[in-house]
Amino acid sequence: MKSEIVLPNKVLAIEPAVEFVRSWGLKAGLSPEKADELALCADEVITDVVRFAFPPGEEHYFVISVEVKPSEIEVVLRELGEPFDPDAHPYSRERALKEGKFEGAGIEVVKHLSDHFLFLNKGRAGKEFRIVKRVPAKHITELLSEERLTEEPAVSKSYVLKPVTPEDAEDISRLIYRTYRYTYPKEDLYYPERVRAYIERGEKFGVIVRTEEGEPVGYFAVIVKSDSPIGEVGEAVVSPAHRGRGIMKRMMASLIEMAKERGLLGLYGEAVTVHTISQRVNAKFGFSSTALLLGTFPSARIVGIESNYGQRISVVIDFLHLIERKEEVFYAPVRYRKILKDIYRGLGIEAKAGRGRVGELPAVSRLKLNVNSTTGTAEIVVKKAGKDLLERVVKKRNRLFDKGIEVVYLDFPLSSPETKEIPDLKPYGFVFAGLLPLFHKAQDYLRFQSVKGSYDMSKIKVYSDLSKRIKRIVGRELREVGKRKG
Repeated sequence: MKSEIVLPNKVLAIEPAVEFVRSWGLKAGLSPEKADELALCADEVITDVVRFAFPPGEEHYFVISVEVKPSEIEVVLRELGEPFDPDAHPYSRERALKEGKFEGAGIEVVKHLSDHFLFLNKGRAGKEFRIVKRVPAKHITELLSEERLTEEPAVSKSYVLKPVTPEDAEDISRLIYRTYRYTYPKEDLYYPERVRAYIERGEKFGVIVRTEEGEPVGYFAVIVKSDSPIGEVGEAVVSPAHRGRGIMKRMMASLIEMAKERGLLGLYGEAVTVHTISQRVNAKFGFSSTALLLGTFPSARIVGIESNYGQRISVVIDFLHLIERKEEVFYAPVRYRKILKDIYRGLGIEAKAGRGRVGELPAVSRLKLNVNSTTGTAEIVVKKAGKDLLERVVKKRNRLFDKGIEVVYLDFPLSSPETKEIPDLKPYGFVFAGLLPLFHKAQDYLRFQSVKGSYDMSKIKVYSDLSKRIKRIVGRELREVGKRKG
């Protein structure tokens, strides 16, 4: 759920802007005290923008957008004022006490009261402040006893499969905990209130499988993508004692039919690479590998996997079209055309490299930034390439790294002739990731990735021949980037 307002850079606009943020904090599920904290964060930033971002007397505007998720609320303020870097004006408690100078105190308050704060200087495209506040919820272990959580249902003669409803939320969290304890990478599933909210809002749909006695033993859901009519088969679990009985196959078949009924154009899976089980399941249902994404989830000990895995969890993107696509024209650098054609062919598409002419680029690129502070990842989507593209992308990536983001993905539209003119990105720290079919606005994208730290590629397990080829390219380019850094 998103909402946005545009306000003039006048003192009179501060109060209604702050109240707008506070009201959305309450709607998101924050307590009045926490909503006040969020409002105070917004007050500090908005006041600084109104008072200092523009020359005296210059009439301009600023934009405030709010996005509410079951787990958090994010406030983004964007403005086109004069250059400013809060890190160049750090707050000093000693200086404040001795000299009475409180420079940087406002930003310090924002950092203290928010769960995540990010400032991005976008050059000629302005500045952006992002404030995140977590929405509190009770973990499943706070709701049920350990005995109740870990009790394994007896094997049943038959199993009942039904679409999930909000009332299934607690059983879904219980099933995740029983199967994975604390190691499942998608943390929201441990919080029944969040699971319920996602289902009620239609942001996910799925199936649950129960024994004859009504105990949950299987769950599989599709998470609908916010900016494209496709969905991720992103949450799957079968209780250990009930595996090998065809439950996963039944659930996947049902999800595919449900997705078609809802008019989705495709399904994709982010199959973890600590093992190949989920990749094998995807392959059996006609999914084809299209990309290898490094470090999608924080490092965690996965049940049944060596405890010293020692690096962030990477995923293979497997995709299944739910519509017919026989031919496609795409624009990509020469060095990636062969692998992209083969990836398209794996999807049943005969793709040809386009030869469209590239006109003069605009001075300023249009980019969209998505930040996931929970997983420590960010996504930069190139909507329109401009002359400042590489400079802005590198600055944005470096800033994100400085603020604790571990992986930055960079997406280029394969329908745009400008994409074939992309220079070698390895000198800038970005390596190939693969093809993202229909990922943004129902268009295909070429993804690159830049990671902090190193990755042991031998620990990344992939199943299909195509994913093995993609892995070799990613590994080779990653080594080249490492040599340049060295």
